[in-house]
Amino acid sequence: MEEQTWLITTIEDLLTSSTKLEDRAFYQGLKALANEQITRLDQSSGELDGRIWNPSRWG
Repeated sequence: MEEQTWLITTIEDLLTSSTKLEDRAFYQGLKALANEQITRLDQSSGELDGRIWNPSRWG
């Protein structure tokens, strides 16, 4: 979680400090991609937890 926060903060800092339109567009896309990957990691972690703790598969 700490790495994810650091990544988003760093991208936002780069986004606010950049002056070129192309750079800003790149950083906005990068931020969207990073947020999507964070969401997918959380979802797959939850799915894994759900599959592990499924009582019908015990035994």
